[in-house]
Amino acid sequence: MPSESTKPAPAAPFVPRRFASGTFPVSRSYNLMQMLYNHSIAPSTDGVAPSDEIMPAFPFNDAPIYADTVDLETLGFHDFWGCLLTPDNIASRIHTDDLRYHVWVATKRVIESDIIELNRREWLVEAVMTQFMVELTLALLDLCSGPVVLFIDPRLHDDAEGMVARAYSLVSLFDEANVRRWRVIITLPATEDGLRAAYELTNEHGIQTNLSLVSCLPHASACIETGTRMMSMSVEPIMEWFEQQDKLASRVASISPDHPGIETVQSCASYIRRHGLNTTLVTTDVRKFVELKQFSGIGGAALNKSQLDQIPMRKLTTWYPRPDDRSPATLHALRAEYPSRYLDRKKGFLASLPAECRSLISGVLYVRLRKMKTHMETIEAVVRAEVKRRVDIETIPLDALYRRPSEARTLRRSKSTKTLSSKRSKSSVRRSSRQEKPPHEKEAAPMVEGVDYF
Repeated sequence: MPSESTKPAPAAPFVPRRFASGTFPVSRSYNLMQMLYNHSIAPSTDGVAPSDEIMPAFPFNDAPIYADTVDLETLGFHDFWGCLLTPDNIASRIHTDDLRYHVWVATKRVIESDIIELNRREWLVEAVMTQFMVELTLALLDLCSGPVVLFIDPRLHDDAEGMVARAYSLVSLFDEANVRRWRVIITLPATEDGLRAAYELTNEHGIQTNLSLVSCLPHASACIETGTRMMSMSVEPIMEWFEQQDKLASRVASISPDHPGIETVQSCASYIRRHGLNTTLVTTDVRKFVELKQFSGIGGAALNKSQLDQIPMRKLTTWYPRPDDRSPATLHALRAEYPSRYLDRKKGFLASLPAECRSLISGVLYVRLRKMKTHMETIEAVVRAEVKRRVDIETIPLDALYRRPSEARTLRRSKSTKTLSSKRSKSSVRRSSRQEKPPHEKEAAPMVEGVDYF
């Protein structure tokens, strides 16, 4: 029997290596290689070699990239999953030849279809705006293998019935073009009317929706209850709202997981992950990649043109929060009420939110809606000008383009007579002004006496 001095020391408890967190622009195969390489070789407590153990599920997944641009040259060069259309990225390129071409095609199709009388100008503009979104989306669907997220006019943000009607008519055009429903996602602003419209479109018409400009966790939980497939959080205005708070100036000196804006977005991603919800969270308007790397478990990221130039692949790798994570964002997600039943409140979900959430929603959602209104006016001005030009061509009198042969001959004779008479009058005036005879008609000089001429 071995003595106590010869007994082996008790094995230290096996502590698994702490996995990384965040979202990184590296491939999934690279992450898999790193995890296999970093897996601890310490023996387990039951003596089984690590190679004989069942490997746990890897806590990471691929997050698809959505192109937040309509630069067709850039989209034709890069590899990405889907496209995100916004009033901002369309208005910034509406005067380019690529988008003006799609406006021309949309105007031509609407006017030649004779579904609307030419004298109903406002109806024509609205129909061309819808057809323009269809033409542009069909072009983008050829450039990506995933869905195109297009938007309903954000100026209808307080009209649920109008948004439902506009979305239904838009999707019906894609149905006629034999586009599968999963490849078209309709963006609605996350207002109270937007949530009601999303609920009706999702549950009654089978149309996939994306609720945009989600600002905080209570706002996100209300959006999730509508059954929407996707919700997007605009990182830039959320971060700026917190950075403008004087009391938080010391916490936002550098971008880190402790940044309150990062915590707000991360709490929504953790909320979806903890409860196994089907809604996908997509981050938009990311200012820098250092911000994107702070988020764990997001469902996708929308990148602009300059950011796409730095990503050589169609997906990012995002790590899920660890089960033992006790970060403020995770704790906030665990303490949030589920289900929240915000949509069942008679006063509306905005009135039942805390004061800070209402202020954040006002600073993100409604400020951006005002900017979108300006962008929509820019797009509509181009469409309206093209509609006017096309209507003028269609309504021009035919006798202004074509004349009968007899009228044409009479017109030519009268014009030639007038021209000949004017020429004659001009020549007579020039001749009289000269007061000079031709050289052969000049009188001979008188002979001088005394000069021998022979």
